[in-house]
Amino acid sequence: MRLFLLLLISILASAAEYPKVFSSAGDEIYENMAQYEKIKNLDIYQDRPELLESFCEDAEKSIKMGFALDKAEEDPEVGIDKQAIKAYAKELRRLSNQNENIKSQVRRDMQVLLEAKDVKHLRVFETAGFQMSPEMLKVFSEDDIAQKKSAKDKKFQDKINLLNQKNKKQEAQVEKLAQSKSVQSVKIETEVKEKTPEPKVIEVKETVILKEEPIVEEKVAPPKELSEIEKYQESLALLKEELYALRESGEQDKTACLNDITAINYWMIKVLENEKDACAFVDAIKQMKSYDKSAAESCGRSSMRYVEWHGRIKPYVGKRLFQAEALCSR
Repeated sequence: MRLFLLLLISILASAAEYPKVFSSAGDEIYENMAQYEKIKNLDIYQDRPELLESFCEDAEKSIKMGFALDKAEEDPEVGIDKQAIKAYAKELRRLSNQNENIKSQVRRDMQVLLEAKDVKHLRVFETAGFQMSPEMLKVFSEDDIAQKKSAKDKKFQDKINLLNQKNKKQEAQVEKLAQSKSVQSVKIETEVKEKTPEPKVIEVKETVILKEEPIVEEKVAPPKELSEIEKYQESLALLKEELYALRESGEQDKTACLNDITAINYWMIKVLENEKDACAFVDAIKQMKSYDKSAAESCGRSSMRYVEWHGRIKPYVGKRLFQAEALCSR
């Protein structure tokens, strides 16, 4: 029995949830990936699959690389592939940088849900293991109290309805009795009516306060010229439609290229939105650089699409990035 317990403890100790190689860097990436898997299908991420879905796919491939290296280290007959180790370390650094930016975006998304008091979606983040702020916990508490009050009010109303049904049943019995006695004398009929108590129906009155809505005259706004952000938002919508069509067609090479270009467009919008927030501005530019490097391989440096988008981000990756990094105080 003791030998069995020792063997069981040994097996459990050797079973790793994540790869041992570079675990100090990889564990956090894979733990966050598990959280993102639980929220990536929420409505708020359906229009930007490149944020979580592509990261989870890359992390899944990376974890397989890590387990393969673990197996090679444990087998004395298999030589360690130094190039594979370098490639794994490089991929972990890329995923780590991307993960930091995703965590910042997820925190902003949770804040938006908090301001909208969207308890349903916030509870999904809580179940996925994301840390809840005191304000979020307060919203949960208020929602629990409201649900309990609603259930209590329903229970009370059900009792009132049941009592009303009983009173109506008594009324029906009295009416039936009066009809059966109609052939008797007027005196007996009168005595029966006097002795039979009239049922009381509890009336629940509900006061409805009507709020007068102000009358707003609709004015037709003249057509306006799109801002730079709005132009990129329209471009992003078109790229997404094209990307979904490619994914269904199964053209992997073109899909990989278009996925990188779509991500660059998405992060360009974030760059323009966060020009006054130095840290967010830096994060968005770094994301663009990362996807630009990936697009150089997936699209090819001579591709017209790569040349176009590489030219779009070029003004941001030099002096402006340096200045923003200097202003970011984190």
